[in-house]
Amino acid sequence: MARRLMARARAASAPSHERAERSQLRRFRRTSAVTLVVLALAAAGLGTAAVLRGPTLQAGSVNPAATITRPDQKLVLHADQPLEAVDASQVTVTPAAPFTLDSSGADVTLTFGAVLDYATDYAVRVDGVTGDGTGLTGTIDYSFRTPDIDVYSLLRRGGAAAGADKPDDQILRSSLASGADSSTDVVLEAPRIQQYAVAGDALAVILLDAEGGSTLAVAQAGATPATVFTPTGSRIQNLHASATAGLFGYTVNGGQDAQGRVYQNALFTFDPLDASGRPKEVTGFDGSPLRVVDWQFVPGSSALVAQSTDQQLYLIEPLGSGGPTPLGRHVEMRDFLAGGLKLVVADPAGTSTIDLADGTVEPLDQAVPDADPALYPGAIATLPNGATVRQYDAVDYSSGSAAQSSVILYADAAGTGELYRPAAAGSRIRSFCLSPNGQYLAVETIAGGAVGDGYALPGYSEMTTYFVEVTSGAVERGVPGFQPDWCG
Repeated sequence: MARRLMARARAASAPSHERAERSQLRRFRRTSAVTLVVLALAAAGLGTAAVLRGPTLQAGSVNPAATITRPDQKLVLHADQPLEAVDASQVTVTPAAPFTLDSSGADVTLTFGAVLDYATDYAVRVDGVTGDGTGLTGTIDYSFRTPDIDVYSLLRRGGAAAGADKPDDQILRSSLASGADSSTDVVLEAPRIQQYAVAGDALAVILLDAEGGSTLAVAQAGATPATVFTPTGSRIQNLHASATAGLFGYTVNGGQDAQGRVYQNALFTFDPLDASGRPKEVTGFDGSPLRVVDWQFVPGSSALVAQSTDQQLYLIEPLGSGGPTPLGRHVEMRDFLAGGLKLVVADPAGTSTIDLADGTVEPLDQAVPDADPALYPGAIATLPNGATVRQYDAVDYSSGSAAQSSVILYADAAGTGELYRPAAAGSRIRSFCLSPNGQYLAVETIAGGAVGDGYALPGYSEMTTYFVEVTSGAVERGVPGFQPDWCG
C-alpha cells in the first residue's frame, strides 16, 4: 500500500509532458491491440472466402506471333487453385480453331492444331472448372489478338527498255488487315527489278542490265543494295527466301567459274550475315553439281526441297554437313500445305503429299471443282482440309483479238462455288497463291488493255494484287503491282 501511494505521489509530482507521453503510449497499445484483432478477423474472413470461391484465372500465356506462323502452339491458362481434370468439351474457342487439351494441377493447356488467322481477336472460355480441394466450380476466360502482317508487291514502272527517262521500279510494303485505310510504303527503288524476295529485314532483288543480263543485290534494313558475286554473263532465276533462317536462294544458268565450268541450273544460297560475303552452291552426293528445275525452302526452316532434271526430289540442309535425302521421283512439285511440313506433288496417277517429318507419302484426297469444260484450268492450290482452289480462264475469239476472262473456284465436299472474279470488265487473273496460314489468296490481276513490260519474267502495266479471304471471298484490300511475297 505504501509503495502504491508513493508511486502516485511521484506521478502527481512528475512534469505534465511526461504524463501526456504515458497517456499516449497507453492509447497506442490499446489501438494496436484492436487493429491486430481486426486484421486477424479479416484474414480469417478472406481465407474463408477463398475456400468458398470457385477457380478463376490467375494468368495466361501464349505467343501470338508464333500462332500465325506454325501449328502446335500452346496457350497455358493458370488457375488460382488446383483443378479437377478438365475435358475438351468444356472449352470454347471463338472464332473456332482446332485444339487438343491437357490439364494438370492448376494449368489448362490448349495446343492449337492449325495456324491461326491474322489480326484476329480470339476468346477462350473454359466452363465448369472445379477446384480439386473445394469441389466448387467457376469459369476461366482469356482473350488475345494475333498480329497483322506486312505484304509486299513489285510495281514495274519503266518497262524493259533502257533509258534515262524511265522511272525506277518499286518494291512496296503494306499491312494486310488495315484495309483500304492502310498506307503503302516504298521499300526499295531500282531500275528494272526482275524478281525479289524478303527475309526479315533483308531484301534481295534480281536486276536486269541493258543487255538483259542479271545481277543479284541484297539490302539490309533499307540500306543501299550491295551486289552479290555471281558468274559473269549468267542468268539468275527462281529467287526465294527463308524468313526463319534469313537465307536467300536462287538458280544460275550460264557464266563460267575460274575452272571454265559453265553453270546449268545450279542452285545457290546466300546468307547476308555470312562474313565471307559469298554465296554457297547446293550440291548433290559427294559434292557433285545438282541441276535443279524447281525448288522451295521448307517453311519455318533453313532446309529446302529441290527437284533435279531427272524429276528426283531431294531434301537438303544447306547449312549442315550431311548429304541430300532422296524423296522419290515425281512429275510436279507444287507447294506445302498451309502451316505444315507436307509437300504436295503431282504424278499421272494422282496427287499425293510427302510428310517431311517422317518421309511418309500418302494420296491426297482433293475436291475437284465442277467447272465448265470450255474453261482452261490454271493455277491450283490445296487446303489442309482437302478443299481445292483453282483458276479457270475463258478466251473469246469472236472479236478481232482474243479477249480473256478469269474466275477462281473453290471446291470441297459440299460442292463448287465461285470464290473470286475480277470486278472490272476486261480484267483477268495472271496467277494466285495462298497465304502461309491458308487464310487468304493473293490474286494478281491484269487490267483490260494492259501492255506487257518485256521483262524475262513478264509483267504488265496496271497490275493489282488483291487479297481475298478464302472462307468468304471477301476482298481485304488491293495493292499496286504483282509478285506478292507469299508466292515466293
